[in-house]
Amino acid sequence: MQENEAAAASQPAKRNERWFQMSGDTSFSLFDKLYSCYYLAVRRILEEAALSPVDSRRMEEICRACAFDESALSIVPELTRPDGAWSTLLSAKRGGLFSSSLGSASLKPPLSRLQKAWLKAICSDPRFLLFFSEEERDRLSAALEEDGQVTELYRQEEFYYYDQFRDGDDYESVMYRRHFATILEGILNRQMLRLSYSGKRQLLDPMKVFPVSLQYSAKDDKFRLLCIRRRSGRPGLGYTLNVSKILSCELCRETPPAGGIQAASALPFSAASGSGSPFVRKAEEPAVIEIDGRRNSLERCMLKFADYEKRTEYDEKRGVYICSICYDIQDETELIIDLLSFGPVIRVVSPERIVRQIRERVMRQHEWLFGAVE
Repeated sequence: MQENEAAAASQPAKRNERWFQMSGDTSFSLFDKLYSCYYLAVRRILEEAALSPVDSRRMEEICRACAFDESALSIVPELTRPDGAWSTLLSAKRGGLFSSSLGSASLKPPLSRLQKAWLKAICSDPRFLLFFSEEERDRLSAALEEDGQVTELYRQEEFYYYDQFRDGDDYESVMYRRHFATILEGILNRQMLRLSYSGKRQLLDPMKVFPVSLQYSAKDDKFRLLCIRRRSGRPGLGYTLNVSKILSCELCRETPPAGGIQAASALPFSAASGSGSPFVRKAEEPAVIEIDGRRNSLERCMLKFADYEKRTEYDEKRGVYICSICYDIQDETELIIDLLSFGPVIRVVSPERIVRQIRERVMRQHEWLFGAVE
């Protein structure tokens, strides 16, 4: 038994050994001096000097805008003095003007080792090829391999999603990737799509839709298409379609339906779009819960419901936090599941509809485990 426990305890150490080695490397820092305000100020000076000559006064203005008021005292002399440390970056002209010796108006800092490690990690993400071609991925991987010291920031197998459904989208499917690429092109170019879709009970008739946005659910591990279906003589109707259930998809040259462009500009799945969006059906009243603060429950609730619009107050007399959560009707089931996951550290106060559903779920679970409640 002791040997098994020792072996189990060694697994996290082995798993984290690579990260400890990487984090111990001083060049693998989250913050790099190349991205500091001083380097930014010099870069802005060189970019502007590549377009037209600048004088010392203009350099000082750029330093104040990008760094601090006193930064110009050390930066400008190093650029303009003949013996300055950075004097080779600028070429002196007549009238106290300077132009860039680099001749480029777009200077990009090199990637840090942390950025390279992150890029190498996301190349192995199964969703990567939804947004890039295999050729682009291979070219990026080859460029990263040239630096033999770059190690992935993380590996996919190092993550365990305890609250994620296992029937996520098949990102390896060639048809799925092709449909996804077509949808992306339609969104970017604001073009109509002609698609066929498999509904819950039947195959829907081919439809013409205006793609507004793609939405990803981390819990379901699925992408959904938010679109507006054309209807003759009437305003377009908002639809939310699972990308995995799209059977065919192609671009078509037709005018978007009325309100389509406005819906695309309003980010309809966000709270900012308001009730006028064809995709948002905000509940009439928020879900009100009481948080007693045990087991770090307040912080856990704030993290869990971070993507919801909410308001939290503290009731000093009762010693509880009262949190009102605004939600979309179509997210109600997921909200109830999330609320149940907190157990006795929270109490759902209203609305009565949600309270009733929670009671029914708890009673049903009790019957499955222990029998009917007497």
